[in-house]
Formats: sequence, C-alpha cells, structure tokens
Amino acid sequence: MKNVEQINPTGKSVLDVATGTGSLAIELGKKAYEVVGIDLSDKMLAVAKKKSKADNITFQHMDASKMDFPDGTFDIVTISLGLHDMPLEIRDAVLKESKRVLKSDGKLFILEHTLPRNKVFASISAALIDTFESRYFLPFVKSDFQAYLQSFGFKIKKRTPFLFGHLQFIEISI
Repeated sequence: MKNVEQINPTGKSVLDVATGTGSLAIELGKKAYEVVGIDLSDKMLAVAKKKSKADNITFQHMDASKMDFPDGTFDIVTISLGLHDMPLEIRDAVLKESKRVLKSDGKLFILEHTLPRNKVFASISAALIDTFESRYFLPFVKSDFQAYLQSFGFKIKKRTPFLFGHLQFIEISI
C-alpha cells in the first residue's frame, strides 16, 4: 500500500483514528512498533479484531474527540476518510486531540475527500457523492481544508491528490 510507505511507520507508535474495520491499522502494524486503532462503532471494531491477530495491534472503543491517552503518546496519528462525516465542532475536537497525543516531532497523516480542480467536474462530482454521503460532506469538500488545518498550528508538509482529484493524502507536522 503506497500510503503506508509514505507514512513510514517502521519502529514507531501509531494511532489510527476512526479505524473502522482496521484495514489501515493492520497494514501499518506490519512495520510499526505498536498500532492502536480507535473507533466509536463496536461493530466495526469487532470486524477489525477478527481480521487482525498481530500482537502489536490493539483496537479500542473510544471517542476521538476525548481520547484517554496522555499528551505526546504517539509518533504518528492517521485519520482516513473520517473527518468529512463529523460536525465541525467534533472535527475541531478530534484534530485538537490528535495534536495533543502526538509527540512534539510527530506527524499526522490524513486521507480525505476533496473536489477536483475542474469546476464543472467538481460540481457534478459533489452532487453525485452528496446523494450518499452525510450532510457534512458538501460543506467539508467546499471548504479550504488546508487553511483549516493550518488554523490548528499544523504545518502541511506534502499533499498528494488521488482518484482524479477526489481524494487527498496530507502529511502534517506540528
């Protein structure tokens, strides 16, 4: 998986926020020292636990807007396709908590929806995707996500578009 290579978790502690069925956590666990996946859905976590038998990966039911971890616990925090489904106040809290649990030299990696640069293609895509996404999707993809991240003191190191500009993978330092 190309994103795992970009994340470079070798020998590091990783938190996977909104882990879902744990696919990313499991991939990261092949190289990381330790991976913790958190999610609010017990059903998703049950699937994740079934899929993973690695000793260095754990899954926990936890609210990412109020994490139980001490400050500076993780080298890396990942959030994949979860932020666009959150109300703004929850998204704010999740990003603040992610920053809090990162070590001072840690990195945050976000895979998230965006709109293609072509305005016609972007409006068609937004309308189609909005039919099956949450009510938070359109405001999210129409916002200036990079400026939003910078408002938390995050420094965007690299942004890589995927899927014809519908997804972006962002590497962030604090």
